[in-house]
Amino acid sequence: MLKLSYEKLLASVLHEILRHKVSVDVAFKRVCRGVCAESLEEREQLYDLTRRFVTDYIKLTCLAGKTLKPSKLVKLWFSNPGLEVGEPYCKLSVPKWLYDKLSSLIGTEEAYELLEAMNNRVWWLRVNLFKSSIEQVTRSLENEGVIFETSREYPYMIKVIKTPKPVRLLSVVREFKAIPQDIASAAVVEALNPQQGETIIDACAAPGIKTSLAAMMVEGRIKILALDISSRRITQMKSLMRKLRVPENTIEYRVADSRYIKIDREYDKALIDAPCSNTGAIAKDPSLRVTLKPGKINYYSRIQREILANIAKQVRVIVYATCSLMPEEGEEIVLHITKSHDIGIEKPQVKICNPSYKNYNISDITCRLYPHINESEGFFIAKLAK
Repeated sequence: MLKLSYEKLLASVLHEILRHKVSVDVAFKRVCRGVCAESLEEREQLYDLTRRFVTDYIKLTCLAGKTLKPSKLVKLWFSNPGLEVGEPYCKLSVPKWLYDKLSSLIGTEEAYELLEAMNNRVWWLRVNLFKSSIEQVTRSLENEGVIFETSREYPYMIKVIKTPKPVRLLSVVREFKAIPQDIASAAVVEALNPQQGETIIDACAAPGIKTSLAAMMVEGRIKILALDISSRRITQMKSLMRKLRVPENTIEYRVADSRYIKIDREYDKALIDAPCSNTGAIAKDPSLRVTLKPGKINYYSRIQREILANIAKQVRVIVYATCSLMPEEGEEIVLHITKSHDIGIEKPQVKICNPSYKNYNISDITCRLYPHINESEGFFIAKLAK
């Protein structure tokens, strides 16, 4: 039996997002803990309802013609199930500035297709070869009634098409034999091309999904320096690595700010999956439709430049990536570093790679992955080398 009304639940979640700028997952957990539902099935239904409501936030503000309190937006949502709105950005339920920006980069038709694809999240699983095999994981998925496809480019990546239960509750996920990881995220590590015996810096490592993939690709025969600015996130990363059975001697952990750290030895390569606006992850977290502002792009681009500039002084080969659709966090960062440092651009050797934005003269030697083309999050990937 529902202990908290639908209206109160949705209004409270939206209030958390607006006030604290947190994800849908965090907001839902804060509001729902102990007062939402008596069964797991009921909780999952409420979570799905919450995601759909937050996804429609921009549509609702368009329909209302003004910003309303969360409680009034909830009432409007329930009383207008069709949500007929006129402007393209309203139909897509994304901020107008984001729609306009993408339209200027790739044209209105493709911008619409890209943003429309973000209405549905595509789940990918990465087989954890430290604990299982591709055959064992696919057999387990079949036994649980999951419909899936294995990636032709990266056989350890599995796209979940239909599942009878939430992905996080699948046996292979609960047992850490497979881990949710977007295929674009895997392509970033493939661009790094880790080799046995190499030493690698992961400059923004936590929660460690890419770190563990880099180790997996070489059977743990590698040394990785995992940096993160947050001691809490490093602690969580250590716990995850143990659960994934990444060999303990593979990773050295250090709480550090990669904008300023002075590295005390030479490393072969560096991975910079930089903190960003996450405009490429709207399908994963609908709260971004609510919280994204142009100022966020400027804020993160400054941090990205500082991290890349510092690491570029100390490492000869770098893969730089962001889960962002904005060139200010991708193409412009890379162009800036090549002008200010003695470093050039090499095309990443990845099997999934679309040219980046044609407005920039590096489009043929840097990569972008898109939701409407690759069924992935939106990512930018560049490889830099001295």
